[in-house]
Amino acid sequence: MSLPHREPRRPFSYKEAFRQFLQPLARLLSTMRVRPDTLTHLGWTLAVASAFLFGLGRVQVAGAVMLLAGLFDALDGAVARESDQMSDFGAFLDSTMDRLSESAIFVGILFFYASTGHPYGALISGVAMTFSLLTSYSRARAEGLGVRCEVGLLERAGRVLILSLCAMAGFLTVGISLVAAGAFVTTTQRIFHVGRATRKHRAR
Repeated sequence: MSLPHREPRRPFSYKEAFRQFLQPLARLLSTMRVRPDTLTHLGWTLAVASAFLFGLGRVQVAGAVMLLAGLFDALDGAVARESDQMSDFGAFLDSTMDRLSESAIFVGILFFYASTGHPYGALISGVAMTFSLLTSYSRARAEGLGVRCEVGLLERAGRVLILSLCAMAGFLTVGISLVAAGAFVTTTQRIFHVGRATRKHRAR
């Protein structure tokens, strides 16, 4: 007697779970004919507003605005998929605006620490900014070489969530430290991943 065949369980993916969570809202916005580029620009505008609020020392409000900006950033891709408006330029614009948004927020935090006499906070912010950008760059460069590079501990969505929630709770230094550590680990993971992948390719 043979046992019934069971499909293997797919590993849990927080990215897939978040995508499913956004699907109803993305469907609604698609029905309303909201363009993905509009959401991209709204997300960027909110990120710049968050950066100014960080610079002014309004850390908790800045965290809330940053979280809202991250929501728009996630929705633009979801709406593009739902409304079948995906394009190469749209993907390029989204990635470019993401880097600008993230850089603006880190600059705002750096200014806040520098203007309030916290050099170590400014230093950690600089480290977090450097490795956050390297995390994104390493994936883009790897995929330019034909290597899939979706590995790593902490991607952009995680960085936004950690930093915004910690800022809202009044623990900005904790948040920026976690982002710095997570981005460093992720960059290192991607370097080793691409190294292994390219060595396998050369061995063929």
